[in-house]
Amino acid sequence: MNIEELKKQFIVDEDLLRARLEPIVAKALAHCRIDKNGQVEIKNTKLSGKDQVKLTLSARAIGAEIDSAISAEVTVVEIAKFTGLPANQVRARGKDVIADRFAQSPRSGVYRAMAHKIEAFLDTLANANSNQKGPLNKNY
Repeated sequence: MNIEELKKQFIVDEDLLRARLEPIVAKALAHCRIDKNGQVEIKNTKLSGKDQVKLTLSARAIGAEIDSAISAEVTVVEIAKFTGLPANQVRARGKDVIADRFAQSPRSGVYRAMAHKIEAFLDTLANANSNQKGPLNKNY
């Protein structure tokens, strides 16, 4: 295989998040949704603070791919509003998600999810939900 063929296979023209948008949206819908103004509604408020922050960042990144009027960047104030977490906890969880390399902070008090991390995160939420449901009670 020559270098041009390898290049075509390895370096893709489309944004990777956009290329997988349909299955990612389907996974996200199980956990959240977003309105046209970018406000995120989290369905399971029993998620950890860190997972709520990650889910908020994920939803906004996905929303930004679908609608250019929605910003992928989310402020501490917005995350606090969407999750109900206090701002100091949002900042602490924001530092955690940056340390995990799930997100980056383009400027102080603003976070943005790393697009290539979103689908794997949504998969972990789905797996956690299926494990919490446990086996059905059966009478023997």
